[in-house]
Amino acid sequence: MGQATEHSGWKCLNRVDFEDGVATRYTIAFYRQNGEWYDEIRYDSHEWKRGRNVSSPHFHLKLRSAKKGDLDAAVEEIRQIIDEHVDSIREVIER
Repeated sequence: MGQATEHSGWKCLNRVDFEDGVATRYTIAFYRQNGEWYDEIRYDSHEWKRGRNVSSPHFHLKLRSAKKGDLDAAVEEIRQIIDEHVDSIREVIER
């Protein structure tokens, strides 16, 4: 079962699988077109491991970026993102 909505220019598609009336697996995905690329923020309750669908709650964030020509500068940018944003994101994903 899926449900599509929109929020601040991002399209949202929720997918829920049920067994005997109980939600067994779900995905919440927000995405937007960015040229030929899709920016995506997604939460999944399960993932495929060795051909089996196993519980593994996880969060994805994929945003288009300019190509990084300078490896050291790219590493520093990622460190800055970790220092400034990961803790506030963690507050949301650990609830």
